[in-house]
Amino acid sequence: MKKTSLLMLSLILTLPGCKSNVRDSSPSLLNNGIQLHQDKVTVDTQHAKVIMKASGATYPVEFSIRRATDPDQRMDVQGTVADTGRGKVFGWIATLNETVNSATLKHFPQLEVQADADQPFEVSGYASGESIGSRYRCGPVRSTFTPERSKVYLVEFQFVDDRCEQHVYDVTQSEARIPVASVAGR
Repeated sequence: MKKTSLLMLSLILTLPGCKSNVRDSSPSLLNNGIQLHQDKVTVDTQHAKVIMKASGATYPVEFSIRRATDPDQRMDVQGTVADTGRGKVFGWIATLNETVNSATLKHFPQLEVQADADQPFEVSGYASGESIGSRYRCGPVRSTFTPERSKVYLVEFQFVDDRCEQHVYDVTQSEARIPVASVAGR
């Protein structure tokens, strides 16, 4: 009995270290309870706002970020997003998808974070899982750009045919999507 208890204790202490190459700030049911939407971020004169979304398929996409000023330079998992079909299906179906995904799976329609202005900012998107009769894996796809003060950026992970792409846009003016040049991530 003591050997079994010692083995279990050893596993409990070892398993959390298995994912040590990333930090995890993503919402969880244990830490955040039931959430019907992700917290919103506001833009101010010293920071930019970065919105992360997925489009082209309903597969969940995990987003991670790295700020140049973080003392811990491991990627920081922010959470998972899923395209709920808003604009493509009836509004009530998209709302139902968003509510169920957010409350139970912690898959939000989008994630928002604050970014330091004039400092490199890296976003990584990764999709992996199973669908009916098939497995999929795409990414990680990384984008690094330098946000400007008081601007809003959209990082969109796009499923295109049998591949995925990630693009960064300046969406400060909501009617315009201005492409932002990004450099290859680490």
